[in-house]
Amino acid sequence: MAVIVVRLVFVYLYLTIIVRFMGKRQIGEMQMSELVTAFMLSELAAMPVTDTQIPLLYCIIPVLVLACLEILVSFAFLRSGKLARLIAGVPVVVLRYGKIDRRALLSSRMTLAELMGELRQKGYPDPNDVAYAILEENGRLSVIAKKAAQPPDARTLARHPRETGICHTIIADGNWSAAGLSLSGHTAEDARHVLRQQGYHDAAEVFLMTVDDAGTWRIVPMNGE
Repeated sequence: MAVIVVRLVFVYLYLTIIVRFMGKRQIGEMQMSELVTAFMLSELAAMPVTDTQIPLLYCIIPVLVLACLEILVSFAFLRSGKLARLIAGVPVVVLRYGKIDRRALLSSRMTLAELMGELRQKGYPDPNDVAYAILEENGRLSVIAKKAAQPPDARTLARHPRETGICHTIIADGNWSAAGLSLSGHTAEDARHVLRQQGYHDAAEVFLMTVDDAGTWRIVPMNGE
């Protein structure tokens, strides 16, 4: 029994260090690949604890390899948007300005009852109060209320609030976002025109470019200035 306790303490401390090494994202909401990694880590860690005949090395090395693999995949996601979309998926707009997208619900395998339940939990029992409901890559539902349904702030108390919706990502880390262009209703030529107006010649010069539903463009250059 004492051997099992010692092994358990060792594996616990080892996994704590490994998860910390993998990054803070592992502690929060997990993507699909991260969830698979978590399952495999639990299985690999349990074997030498429950079976004292299995050497601890059979846990240490596979867990370390798995952690390194997850870090490599994370870096690959940063470098390749296509790979990230293939593995992790993309956010899906299931509700836009009170109108529910049945096709988006079907493709996401989300029922209408589940959507309504999520909206109620977020404090919006009436879909007409919602500007956007977005099913994120991690399976959580993000809800952005219409301006009229949001608590007033200093900017909206003095004047009639303007619907700005959400910021659509047009360029991320120098790469064009086809999904962002589609959702925003703008074309790549529209974005290029804005870039030229701001003194940029190519998307590679831009770290982040967004546009909201009110048509406000924002650009963050690669150098961050």
